[in-house]
Amino acid sequence: MRSIVGTHLTREKYVEHIKSDFSLMFHALAGPTVAVASCPDWDTNDLARHMGMVYLHQAYVVENAQPPENEEHLESFADIDSEFELLDVGYAAIIKALDVGREERPTWSWHHSDFTTDFWFRRMAHETVIHRIDAQLCRGEVTAIDEDLAVDGVDEVLDFLPLLGSWDEVPNVDFGIVAVCAITSQGAIYWTVEFTSERATVTRADGVHPRARLTISGDAQALDLYLWGRITSEDARTTLTGDGEVTFKKLMQVAVL
Repeated sequence: MRSIVGTHLTREKYVEHIKSDFSLMFHALAGPTVAVASCPDWDTNDLARHMGMVYLHQAYVVENAQPPENEEHLESFADIDSEFELLDVGYAAIIKALDVGREERPTWSWHHSDFTTDFWFRRMAHETVIHRIDAQLCRGEVTAIDEDLAVDGVDEVLDFLPLLGSWDEVPNVDFGIVAVCAITSQGAIYWTVEFTSERATVTRADGVHPRARLTISGDAQALDLYLWGRITSEDARTTLTGDGEVTFKKLMQVAVL
């Protein structure tokens, strides 16, 4: 599994997080149907169905080490009308697929530099925790993200940025350098993101890059939520200095879609 700053959680730990965050998410979604403010045009039923489908799709990828050629793998679930039954079925499928004893092997992923089975342990943990936050925001009570998972989440989402330019319709932007700093109980962790007209790169750093045009810092959970667009820079847990936040946020938004 690829990690910029070495935030390697074990498979067991990722599955533990998936299970605990799924439980919190399901509990939050099971209340009255309401709009999901952090996912425009969705309500809680839409979010439940989305997660069920994501789990089923990625379970297929993990089990078969390749993406499905069509939607045939979902046909047996077409008669499930209840979003929450679909969510339960999908969850059972992904937990079965993410067998901690599964031999590591090359597999398909949409990340052009990480084609490992472990990629999906990590991806599903972060997919679950971010949408758990979405569900809990609807109810006005949000459980904190485990610090180690939050740091790993920052590392993962920043590593989406080098994918910019992989699609013809998303050209690279000569934006310059962005410094990201997560304040943790063990000290500060730094990343340097550099955008040129040819590529975007993300590297580990010992401190804030002296040529950074924009510096973003905060506790690990706040950074994770900020980079995923769940909070803004007005949140007191984040600090931004420099210029270009609007452009950076647009680049992040494209990278995580």
